[in-house]
Amino acid sequence: MSKDISKLKKDVWTLVSKYVRNKYAVKGCDICYTCGIKKPIKEMQAGHGIGGRSNAIIFDLDILKPQCYGCNIMKSGNYDVFHEKLIKEHGLKWMEKKWKLAKTTKQFTVTELTALKEHYKELLKQWE
Repeated sequence: MSKDISKLKKDVWTLVSKYVRNKYAVKGCDICYTCGIKKPIKEMQAGHGIGGRSNAIIFDLDILKPQCYGCNIMKSGNYDVFHEKLIKEHGLKWMEKKWKLAKTTKQFTVTELTALKEHYKELLKQWE
C-alpha cells in the first residue's frame, strides 16, 4: 500500500470513528454496544462487529458501533455479544453476508479515500 493511501486510510478511519461515536451519542455520551457502560464520546471507540478490519468492511457503518476500551481492546471486540446483537437486529442471513464480505479483497484508490474523507468531514459538521 502506498504511503499516500495508508495515510488517507488512517485519516478516513479517524473521521469514521468520530462519526460513529457522535451518531449514537446522547448528551455527549455513548453506551457501549456490547457491555452497556455509558461514557463520554471521547472515552469511547468505534468497534467493528467483525474482526480483522479488512478493507471490504473497515468503513462499513452497518457493523460499526460505539464500544468501550474494555470491550474493544481488552476483550478483543467482545464478538460473542457483538454478533449476537447484530444477528438479533438484522438476522442471521444478513450477518452471514457481512462475514462473507469481510473475506473479499478490496483495494482503495487515492481518489476513493479522498472522497470518503471529504464525505465524513461534511457529515461531522452537524456536531461542531
